[in-house]
Amino acid sequence: MTRSPWRGQRVRRWVIPIAGGALAAVLIVIGTPHVAWYMRLLLAAIAFLYISGQSAAYLWSSHTDQG
Repeated sequence: MTRSPWRGQRVRRWVIPIAGGALAAVLIVIGTPHVAWYMRLLLAAIAFLYISGQSAAYLWSSHTDQG
């Protein structure tokens, strides 16, 4: 049984946006020590969703199998 050559690319299409969003969230938490924890958590969640969503949308739109 052979492995699909697209399997690795599909995994990267999830890992890259999630890692980028997580990095943005961590940098916000580290960079704002003077802000209350709940605001830092909210800002980190917004950054994670925004960065991950933008990256995922870009990678999805560049997929060669689309129409």
